[in-house]
Amino acid sequence: MDKVRILNLKIPARHGVYEFEKDKDGLFELDVEMFTNLSAAGKSDDLKDTINYDEAVSVITDIFTEKDYHLIEAVGDSICQKLLSDFPIQKVVLKIRKPHAPIMANLDSVEVELVREKL
Repeated sequence: MDKVRILNLKIPARHGVYEFEKDKDGLFELDVEMFTNLSAAGKSDDLKDTINYDEAVSVITDIFTEKDYHLIEAVGDSICQKLLSDFPIQKVVLKIRKPHAPIMANLDSVEVELVREKL
């Protein structure tokens, strides 16, 4: 299956369980893989036959910033469901990284990965 990827999309937001996480924006990093058949776009060279990633980025950003979630799993699920309903894709894989996670450990980031498919 073909896919369109958006890598390391950086979005400021205030997601987190703790109140101090809602005081100022943290920078989150997202990777999105949207699975679809790209053969028509390969033949037509027309944007209408593929995933418009500018529109996808707008949808992702709007959902990610419309409210403050406690869990990145919750905002991620909302994004996956919207992408599956609004775009001609069969499957989406979404990774959300939180480099500023408030835990006492020597790490680069924490990350959740969600995989959703059309039923």
